[in-house]
Amino acid sequence: MKKCTSTFVFLICMTLLSITDAMAVGPPVQQLRCQCVQTYAGKPISSKIIQKVQMFPAGAHCKNVEIIATLKNGQTCLNPSDEWVKNILKA
Repeated sequence: MKKCTSTFVFLICMTLLSITDAMAVGPPVQQLRCQCVQTYAGKPISSKIIQKVQMFPAGAHCKNVEIIATLKNGQTCLNPSDEWVKNILKA
C-alpha cells in the first residue's frame, strides 16, 4: 500500500511540474534598454553581405532609433543618420 501511495504522489508531483513549466513559457520578454551601445562608423557595407535589417523606433526602452543589420558574420548597429543606411532602409 505504501508503494502505491508513493507512486501516486510522485505522479502528482511530476504532473504539477509539467504544468508549471508549460505556464512559464510565454511571449518573449521585451528588451528594456538600448541594444546598440555604439554604431558602425566605417565605409558603407555592401548590401550583398547584409542578410537582414531591423529598425527599432525610439520609445520607452531607448531614446534612440536603432538599426541593426544582420551580416553573414554577425550583427552590427548602423547609424540611422548616414545616407547609405537610409538608402538601405528604402530598398
